Amino acid sequence: MNATMERPNVIRAARLAGTLALVLLSALGLWALVATVTRGHEVLATTQHVPWGLWVAGYIFFLGLSAGSFLLSTLVYVFGVKRLEPVGPLALVQALGCLVLGGFLIIMDLGHPERIHKVLSSMQPRSVMAWMGVFYNFYLAIVMVELYLALRPRLAARAGSSRLFRALALGSQRTDEASVSRDRRWLKILGVLGIPVAIVVHGGVGSIFAVAKARPGWFSGLFPIVFLVSALASGGALLTFLVAATSRLPRPRKDGLVRLLARMSLGILSFDLLLLTSEVLVTLYGNVPHESTAWKLTLLGPFWWVFWLGQLGVGFFVPVILAVLPLARDRMPVLGLQGLLMVVGIWSSRLNLVIPPQIPPVFEGLPAAYHHERWALGYSPTPLEWGVLLAALVAGAWLFILARKFLPLEDSGPTGRAIGGEEALTARSPSALIALPRETETP
Repeated sequence: MNATMERPNVIRAARLAGTLALVLLSALGLWALVATVTRGHEVLATTQHVPWGLWVAGYIFFLGLSAGSFLLSTLVYVFGVKRLEPVGPLALVQALGCLVLGGFLIIMDLGHPERIHKVLSSMQPRSVMAWMGVFYNFYLAIVMVELYLALRPRLAARAGSSRLFRALALGSQRTDEASVSRDRRWLKILGVLGIPVAIVVHGGVGSIFAVAKARPGWFSGLFPIVFLVSALASGGALLTFLVAATSRLPRPRKDGLVRLLARMSLGILSFDLLLLTSEVLVTLYGNVPHESTAWKLTLLGPFWWVFWLGQLGVGFFVPVILAVLPLARDRMPVLGLQGLLMVVGIWSSRLNLVIPPQIPPVFEGLPAAYHHERWALGYSPTPLEWGVLLAALVAGAWLFILARKFLPLEDSGPTGRAIGGEEALTARSPSALIALPRETETP
């Protein structure tokens, strides 16, 4: 009895501690954001040699999470994978949130963010970045409409009793089978359209790097493929962590879902490591200085630990060990930790991908030609750069908390109990994912 009574107290204390920590981190991130906006790019450690720093790494990290999450959602809405159906809306929320955070970081990285419209208004047809702007906006619209369609039946079922749900449902109160079937049909159409768009969006970012032939380590046709594979791995890994940590699905169903996501993510990450190994070994074997210098810096340079400890150790080998140990595998906390560690590994890979190839000068003698600090070699992010990245991370945490609290993101299926939103909802039809007010439930 005492243990039963103490458990809620422990949970409440943990939630309070987590909320206080998040508030503190939010304050630090807001301070860094205000200081950076006020003082401008003089607070950054980027130079003429390294114009793309921590925020660009964060941009491609979040964009990869978004693209991977969206492509995973198409397994539900396009290919009809029933086992993943409970995480369809959550995958779309994750795709939208990470897309917004990536956009925030790349806007912060611009010297004049008010000119961002010129990417489209003064578009150059041969510019990869210009086409990225077109597809980025198209992708954003697809994700938002898909999320609305995925949640509309549940929102409409509550529209009569809640102003919030009525606003989110855009005034719709139809929950009949015909309207739900229409939503499903449009979800599939948009999903089919969104697959090539998501591939172009994140593969296009890889292409921006790949066509920069003056930078060693970037000029490779493999780059867009690596971006897509790691995007799938990171999206699945983050989804694994979030479902394991926060889902309120029935335990047997949750266990099977998290196991599937964890194994799928680790398998994709293994393929990503295979591509990385091929690229590194071929480059080092050729030993062309212009190409091999960046990889030597990545493997043996000042920040070698980001690759060996972060990307390979924490991000790959530890999850593999957790997946094969009999005492650890298939346990819910371990599976959640496994997903989080893979996300950390992908973040480390993004740092390794962006920073080291910019360290070597583009031609010999360039460092001696200029003596201003803006032409100094090397790069190490300033505290304010880390602070702005922290602001993006805590903003993502708050967005997720709000989405979990106010949106009906989960449905338990055959048990008829939908989960999410301000109150628990019940499903009239598991296939339709329709939610009704809690008052209609039976004990």
